[in-house]
Amino acid sequence: MRIAIFLMNRCIGGGIHSIVDSLMATNYTLVKSDHEPLFEWDTVSIDGKAITPTNGLKIQADYSLVEYLKLDTRPDVWIFPPAFHSSTDFRKVEQAVIEADPVIPVIQQHQDRGGLLVSICSGSFLLAKAGLMNNLPALMHWKSEQHFRQMFPKLKIDTHNTIADYGNIISAIGGSSTYEHLIMHLVERFAGHRTAVDTAKFLMMYLHAPPPQPFRTNAETTNHTDELVLRAQRHIEKHCNQDIDFNGLAARLNISDRQLNRRFSKSLHCSPLQYLQTIRINRACNLLELTQLPATKIVYEVGYKDESSFRRLFKKHIEMTMDAYRQQFGSREHLVN
Repeated sequence: MRIAIFLMNRCIGGGIHSIVDSLMATNYTLVKSDHEPLFEWDTVSIDGKAITPTNGLKIQADYSLVEYLKLDTRPDVWIFPPAFHSSTDFRKVEQAVIEADPVIPVIQQHQDRGGLLVSICSGSFLLAKAGLMNNLPALMHWKSEQHFRQMFPKLKIDTHNTIADYGNIISAIGGSSTYEHLIMHLVERFAGHRTAVDTAKFLMMYLHAPPPQPFRTNAETTNHTDELVLRAQRHIEKHCNQDIDFNGLAARLNISDRQLNRRFSKSLHCSPLQYLQTIRINRACNLLELTQLPATKIVYEVGYKDESSFRRLFKKHIEMTMDAYRQQFGSREHLVN
């Protein structure tokens, strides 16, 4: 199976190396179990020159796009790692996507031939520009979501999965460990579960990627232009540990409750109540990370009276219990003591 890895400036250099290292580890695992190696790979940039990732350590491409398309063999899989760094401002996002224009017809032709296309984080912008994500929710790092909504306002984003397999398109969310988990997904799909398990153990990693929700707790929610919603947000954040009368809040802002809900939905993709729940969950996460307060007390600190109700809400949104979250993100000193 031949894989083409598309390289762009400002991608995550360590992620590119992780892809190659994981493919090499899989081939090693296969050979050790008396099987033939499965994967071959090439790196391709627009002009064939070395690209400069965010870490500044240049990566030399094997081919330019034109050279690669002239080869007798065609790749079975195209992998599109991030096209830009997640924290890039929107003007640079637009420029990065424009710079990738030459690969858009390649994406479309590969899809027409039934080949597999894989995007990681903002690589999904390229598949979206090629018109392939119209009916498929795209995955990306949470810091890129606002850019995606701005560039493709009619398309959907999947915020609940780490990897989504749509058959001939796979979309992955991003983050440092996603690259290895994505390759393990490909290994399980094409080389079988046993090989995937053996390779994951060889790399000393879990086979399946963790859910993304625990990492979203500090997601920015002020990147919009509705001043009234910003005022409402500030009020909710200031009084989040109290009972909030949303009808009264709407009246303070001189609008109806219905208008308040509609404007929250447009700007933040949630209701005022859901925003309050998010703020409370974020504050609970912060207390779990930085303090030794028992979970029972944290529930009351963030404004809930019913402990079991908040624990259910926390698990639903974060996809792990409060105790499990503290084990993952709490202070090592606190955990030891």
